[in-house]
Amino acid sequence: MRRILVMLFLMGGVIIRSFSQEPHCTSYWVVDSETGNPVADVYVWALQKEEGAVTNQDGSFQMCETPGDTLVLRHTSYQTKKYSVTTKELDSLTIFIEPKAIITEEVKISASLTPLNDQAIPGIGRVVVESALKLPSVLGEADVIRALQQLPGIQSVSEGVGGIFVRGGSPGQNRIDLDGMELMNPVHLMGIYSVFNPLITKDVNVYKGHSPVSVSSGLSSSIIVFSENPLLNSSGVKGSLGNIATNLTFSLHDKPKKFGVIAGVRRSYLELYREASKLFLPEEDNYFAHSFYSFYDFHGKAIYQPMNGSRFSFSWYLGKDVFSMDNDKIQYKAGTNYGNGAASLQWTKRTGANSTLKVSMGYTSTWSNFQGQVLQNDIDFKSRFQKYSFGASMVKTFDKHLVRYGLEGEWHKTLPQDMNLIMIEDTSRYYDKFQNSDLSWFLEDTYSVLPALSLYAGIRGFYYSTWGPYTYKKDDVYQNYGTGEVADNDSYWSYSLALAYKLQNNSSIKVAWTRSIQLQHLASLSSMPLPNDLWMMASPHLAPQKGHQWSVEYNKETPVFSFSSAAFVRLMQNQLIFNVSLNEKVANFEDHFYRGKGRAYGIELSVNKKIGNLQGSINYTLSKSERSFLQIFDGDWFNDKFDRTHDLSLMSSFKLSDKWSFSANWTYATGTSMTLPSGRMWMMGTVMNDYDGYNQFRLPDYHRLDLSASLTLKSHLFKSSVLDFSVINLYNRANPYFLFYKVVKGDSNYNIDIGATQISLFPIMPSVSWKFSF
Repeated sequence: MRRILVMLFLMGGVIIRSFSQEPHCTSYWVVDSETGNPVADVYVWALQKEEGAVTNQDGSFQMCETPGDTLVLRHTSYQTKKYSVTTKELDSLTIFIEPKAIITEEVKISASLTPLNDQAIPGIGRVVVESALKLPSVLGEADVIRALQQLPGIQSVSEGVGGIFVRGGSPGQNRIDLDGMELMNPVHLMGIYSVFNPLITKDVNVYKGHSPVSVSSGLSSSIIVFSENPLLNSSGVKGSLGNIATNLTFSLHDKPKKFGVIAGVRRSYLELYREASKLFLPEEDNYFAHSFYSFYDFHGKAIYQPMNGSRFSFSWYLGKDVFSMDNDKIQYKAGTNYGNGAASLQWTKRTGANSTLKVSMGYTSTWSNFQGQVLQNDIDFKSRFQKYSFGASMVKTFDKHLVRYGLEGEWHKTLPQDMNLIMIEDTSRYYDKFQNSDLSWFLEDTYSVLPALSLYAGIRGFYYSTWGPYTYKKDDVYQNYGTGEVADNDSYWSYSLALAYKLQNNSSIKVAWTRSIQLQHLASLSSMPLPNDLWMMASPHLAPQKGHQWSVEYNKETPVFSFSSAAFVRLMQNQLIFNVSLNEKVANFEDHFYRGKGRAYGIELSVNKKIGNLQGSINYTLSKSERSFLQIFDGDWFNDKFDRTHDLSLMSSFKLSDKWSFSANWTYATGTSMTLPSGRMWMMGTVMNDYDGYNQFRLPDYHRLDLSASLTLKSHLFKSSVLDFSVINLYNRANPYFLFYKVVKGDSNYNIDIGATQISLFPIMPSVSWKFSF
């Protein structure tokens, strides 16, 4: 016992010492000497200490100085600079670097806080969280994904529909990465909120179909979300109180800034409305009395930097949603819960003056459970997805090249369905489990061919395997593979090419082609209105998704405005719809799927005013997204569920004074597609539906106006204190959530009247929230 106490005392002393010692370190900011903008991806090397660093997206890095040492700063678009360390007194310093004279125009583009190899790649969007917080909040909470959905090519869809729809793709075709963790289900509250905590999120980058091969991507997009760096933030607490949820975050670091952590937790309290709503709402109109909803999430990041040029980062995420409804009036009783769990550990090491090594490992899981009565059947449905991953990559810079190469591996455990189905005449049990692995490698290069011409080329190879236990039945013949046996393996390739040419007057043209491979499927349920879709990996009898995208883009920058336009074409193979098949027995899980193809094409326009008290943007997309399945109307092309011919968003913000600021957001979109009967007939005493197409019916167009005002309060207790006032759906538009037919009157042959009924979710909704920090 005494030894244990001594060990604990010594360990405590070490920890206290690490937080109390104060070796002096300086925070450096590297900026463009002509524009004053910060410069990312500058490689810094200390000649005497033989340690290095790389500037982040703020153009900053930290180094503990040795007087007399020399820092060498290198960047492909700037002159190499040597800086002599002469003092240990300053806490911060700014270093100006000169753009290379032969590529002056390129320097003005590269200072846009995007990674270096993005310069040649079209279809990139970025959301800065400070801007997202200016948007009108939904029920008192700002949202990152909602801001992302205002960009051209990313559909805003409607309330109650989760997911992100990029250039005609589905939600399952997006790769969503939060601090190195893949998140499979990015929404709370049926799509109203995203899982990203706005108080600790820094910014978001989205690649619309043309991701660098070094960035793991889905068929439609790759969405990369970055949290704040606790070593660069001041220690403190932030929070917000809104109509339905509370958000509390904290950030801290030790004095030498070697260790820091930032974390936040959110929790809703909608369940409190159940009893309170009975006081002022009649039972027939009281949604809260018949339903229960709650969600929480806990996300954070810890960074340990034992020395300059070496850093460990650990991130985690845990979130869950619970929803239930018991309404005798509509004879619906069901409940569902779903969520994400993820963790990631990364090590970044400077290995020389122009190279950086990154090693990572991670875990991702998502689950969904459903219990209820659907179509007069009792259903207990579970779905699970787990992934273990590792990776190692190297980035090297040369005078005209930026080269990345690496190796990644993943192990997948998938339980797409664990279902008990109790019908009047039968009880069925479905249980399917799969194990898969993939090993991939990548190589990419961004080459400055000429001062105004940049070329990007990348290739990624996949070696994919399905492991036993695995069984498949065909014509009464079984293929059986035991645990540890390889049931099947195959190789796949993805490629990406992009070319960027800089014109006069700060404008550029970009063209690109990408061939994508996605080994995962997110299949929607076709025959039952369940809220839970399911993940499924490719198997020997279910090919991975494949796609091609071509695009051309034009960009123009001025000191006040920016303009961009783009056109794209996408072709997709191995698209899936999951058929629960209540009326037939299916021997194999893979045979539940309808398999088809897809195509999408469109144009995007965007105008932004980026400086001044009055700022704003106009984003418009004209597009078409279609699917074709041989089992559905003999393969005729039909509108995808979320095909939107027109999608328009208008945003503006105005700073009236240091106290008051205002913002407005108007959204318009063509209505979503639905499959509804075109007629009905009596047959043997039963009403039968007649259809003349799939998704042949359009819901009414979607549009709404949101307004908000922010009042900054003076306080001696808080560092900041802001009251946000928002009004969602100002003119009370009844936007459709879904539509169905029901019998209006009559109950016998030739004496019934059937009418359409529209369900809408959100009327005009005012909200107030308080944001604070101390």
